[in-house]
Amino acid sequence: MASTDPAASAAQRGSFVRGWPSLVLTVLVVLAALYSFAHRPPPPFPATEVRADGLQVNGLARQGDRYIAVGEQGRILISDQPQGPWREASVGAQRDSTLTDVAFVGDGIAVAVGHDGWILRSEDRGQTWAEALFSSEQSDPFLGLAGPYDGKLYAYGAFGKFWVSADLGTTWQQQPLVEEGADEVASEPAAVDTTAEDYDPFASYTAGASAGGSLADRHLNDMARAADGSLWLVGERGLLAQSSNGGESWKVLDPIYAGSLFGIIELPGGELLAFGMRGHAFVSRDNGASWVASDVPLPLSLFDGAVDGDGNAVLVGASDAVLKSTDKGASFELVSQKDRRGLAAVLPLDDGGWLTGGEAGIKPQQPGIGKADESTRHGEGDAS
Repeated sequence: MASTDPAASAAQRGSFVRGWPSLVLTVLVVLAALYSFAHRPPPPFPATEVRADGLQVNGLARQGDRYIAVGEQGRILISDQPQGPWREASVGAQRDSTLTDVAFVGDGIAVAVGHDGWILRSEDRGQTWAEALFSSEQSDPFLGLAGPYDGKLYAYGAFGKFWVSADLGTTWQQQPLVEEGADEVASEPAAVDTTAEDYDPFASYTAGASAGGSLADRHLNDMARAADGSLWLVGERGLLAQSSNGGESWKVLDPIYAGSLFGIIELPGGELLAFGMRGHAFVSRDNGASWVASDVPLPLSLFDGAVDGDGNAVLVGASDAVLKSTDKGASFELVSQKDRRGLAAVLPLDDGGWLTGGEAGIKPQQPGIGKADESTRHGEGDAS
């Protein structure tokens, strides 16, 4: 029989009232634990924006609305507009080796080259990259990429490094630099087992390179094709070489300048424009048979060039200098200079400006002169 003692009933009610906070706290702890371990979809993770001015940029490329920039430590940035935002691309095997050049070579297909014989390839407009070539045993860099010319891509660089691809950069073969008129020439590399553990992709090339003439000893800085289909190489110590057979052999020409030439481009009228140290530039209107010095206002080293939408030549170089020629390379004027940091790459933009890459990272620029000091204007800041 239940107790009807009023005092006992009151005690029980009081005990319950005093205990309910602990009971509620226990329930809350249980519910929190259940919530913590319950499955739920993660929140959307936004694309990470990176600082476009936080790295040295050596190469730029554009296809449609996709822009690619490459530079130090193997960094590759992509954007859908020149002003950014820029985001990091995915590199399958990140080697942290500096990348020196990049180009679109097909529909959505891009190739980048750099130090340590490193070549990367992308098939999705630069979003993801797979390794096509790498050698941890060789520190000599690739310095540039050219083509495709008649179905061939060319990667070239320090000490006569010269490789060719016939499948838009998927596979690469080293090609000896055969110099016309040399007493001895480098022979084709012997067939080797490329899957062997001790395989050295540079061994066969290095073995005969010294016999291939001065080309194999010099840095190859840039390459272009003339209107007549001949290929041209420029490099250190005034190197100027021409090939009429797709790079199978080369004729080294008398120097037009004793210093290094850093670039060569073809202009819309078929002219060739070569440029390099201390503001030296030369134009040829006869497929390289003769060259005439351009009138350049500043003795600043010129590292890259391009043709804008109006067919004008644009050159960039030391001390943030952008120079433009409206007379097919005969003369140049300084059209932009904002600071002292050097420029290594340029892409003309549709609005009349340029996307530049260099020591200050990626910079969209418009014509105009900033407050760079007077010594820079006269080229005293260029140590090249």
